Amino acid sequence: MAFEINYINCSAEIQNKIHSIVQLWNNQSPFYDVKTSGSTGIPKSISLTRKQLESSAKRSNTFFHLDEKSHVFMCMSPDTIGGKMLIIRALVGDYALDVIEVRANPLVELEQNKHYSFISLVPYQVKCILEENPARLNQFDQILLGGMGLSVELETTLLNFKPAIYIGFGMTETVSHIALRKLGSPVYEALNGVEVETSNDCLVITDTELGIHQMQTNDEIELIDSTHFNWLGRADFVINSGGIKIHPEKLEQELEPLISTPFIIAGLPHESFGEECILISEKMLQEADFLKIQTIIQEKFGKYAAPKRQIERAILKTENGKIRRKEMLNLLLND
Repeated sequence: MAFEINYINCSAEIQNKIHSIVQLWNNQSPFYDVKTSGSTGIPKSISLTRKQLESSAKRSNTFFHLDEKSHVFMCMSPDTIGGKMLIIRALVGDYALDVIEVRANPLVELEQNKHYSFISLVPYQVKCILEENPARLNQFDQILLGGMGLSVELETTLLNFKPAIYIGFGMTETVSHIALRKLGSPVYEALNGVEVETSNDCLVITDTELGIHQMQTNDEIELIDSTHFNWLGRADFVINSGGIKIHPEKLEQELEPLISTPFIIAGLPHESFGEECILISEKMLQEADFLKIQTIIQEKFGKYAAPKRQIERAILKTENGKIRRKEMLNLLLND
């Protein structure tokens, strides 16, 4: 099965964007401009080389055993690095790609008897699929999750399905994922050619295949060895309350099954503790429900981690679904 793209109810705009990516690749363009996600600041344009894209594509294809016999389902925007790399992996691996418009449940129109080698999803899409037609997840050999944090409940539920499921770690600057963790394990394993270390508790990446040397990140990790680590959260999101470091992403993973409205945990200045944890949600919780989550967080993460109050605000997100935390905190501080 050679490279081909089959569009399933896709707009002309999506088809034109994908055609442009394919054309650039076939024209041997040496550089490719991409935009960062904007989750930690204003999106910026960066330039990646053809060699970097090809090396990343080959490495992922090797890991996921994708070759000319493979058939991959794409339901990501071609504007994102994840979407672009799905296309380039198919070009490099010479296999078929079925493309559908980005939507909450991309499998709603999937033929029941059709089988695919691979799909990339974000946790929100998985949540919607589980609510509407969960059995369709079993039509894939492998699933790669990325984009946002995966709740404890969602991860536990997914363990009951057939596909091999992985959670990716990476960013636009690293040409998609440079480490993966198997569902059910907290440990990320670096891909071939990648070594990791820490500086001030934050991840530093060296990738010989992509020509990256000691790239400093803002991701706090627990280093196991040069190729294995546990991810704790973003350093720029850390809440320091009473001298205790609190990673809001970990709290949110625990609370996600208990709060139906969009929410985040954040830290605001406090005269005694430095910062205090607060719950920001699009709809205020009932007092009894708020007390319940305070108790759960205190028992698992300590008293300083329990949100002390709640604020009702819209949760701002990028077009990729990532929360614009810095922007939200700046708006609160300037109120």
